[in-house]
Amino acid sequence: MRSIFLGVALLLTTATFAQKDELKTLKKIYSKDKVSERDLEKYNVAMISLEYLAKEKTDKAYSVFYKTAYPIVEFTSKGESATMDDKMRLLTQDYIQKYGNALNGVIAIEQKEQDKDYYELLLIQKRIAANLITDLAYKFNEQKKFKEASEMFYNLYLFDKETKGRSLENAAITSFQSEDYKLAEKRYKELLNSDYLNNGVEYYAKSIANDSDAYFETKEERLKSIGTGLYANPRDVKMITKKPGFYRTYAALVLENGDAEKAKKVFAEARNMFPDDADLKADEAKFYYNLGFNELKEDKVIVDEINANLDNRDTYDKLMIKRRAIFKKALPFFEKAYEIMSSDGDSKKLMNMCYDVLDMKDKIIK
Repeated sequence: MRSIFLGVALLLTTATFAQKDELKTLKKIYSKDKVSERDLEKYNVAMISLEYLAKEKTDKAYSVFYKTAYPIVEFTSKGESATMDDKMRLLTQDYIQKYGNALNGVIAIEQKEQDKDYYELLLIQKRIAANLITDLAYKFNEQKKFKEASEMFYNLYLFDKETKGRSLENAAITSFQSEDYKLAEKRYKELLNSDYLNNGVEYYAKSIANDSDAYFETKEERLKSIGTGLYANPRDVKMITKKPGFYRTYAALVLENGDAEKAKKVFAEARNMFPDDADLKADEAKFYYNLGFNELKEDKVIVDEINANLDNRDTYDKLMIKRRAIFKKALPFFEKAYEIMSSDGDSKKLMNMCYDVLDMKDKIIK
């Protein structure tokens, strides 16, 4: 019986040492700036071995991480020969999200461990990956490939929602520029509901060199920069102050995509949250004005027919009924526009015209 226990203990000890060897190998190769073909082979063997050997929760987390990181290591092995296509194949939405989650998992583990150097290295690797996505996004943007830029900015947001919230904003803007208005509507909706917009803060400080505003992703980053003496006068901007503008764009996209009823709800929701925003009021008033104006698009044709049938009483009466019908349909939109913005002379003018045509002269506003 004793020999059986010793055998099991020996097996477990051997497995533990083997597991540590795999982790050591993977850690070493993952940390390299240059990865050889031989390194890649060793990484692959150790990765497969660790996947089999890992039993503890922490070891399993590392196993998932190193397996997820393999395409990154493979990309690194290509060095300067890596092409734009290689980057595109690597930086897919699905992969970036998986890699970000796996990387954050081991960063959380290393933060509690004694190996401060490896923790710092993981943070550096995270920045490197983020910079890779950022560079590609801005390159597409410069080339006016706005749809591709939107995808990369969105991938960057998924990679690190905590510090890359601005990338969701960039993803929304570039999707609009791409003229894919269905995608843009989706992006702006996510932006409006995001923690970045509703609770986020942007950090700025003045550059001592040229007195321009500099943006910092985190408060800590700004504090360090101020400590260098190159920046001063920090100020914070709550992201929610941008929300009315994003609501205006979102409502316009909803309308562009053919859903006027949904656009009404978007404007109502926005006005409820920001009742004093002048630009939002102006856009909503214009929206209702245009709905009313659209109902009257046949009026000139009808009036021309009326004038041509002054001696044909039956046709004349039918045309007058038809004209009143379109003015009756248009009236609520002009009333709503005037209610929202009573200073708008055009809405008032057409609202009064509706009252006149519909024999509601007592409602005409002077």
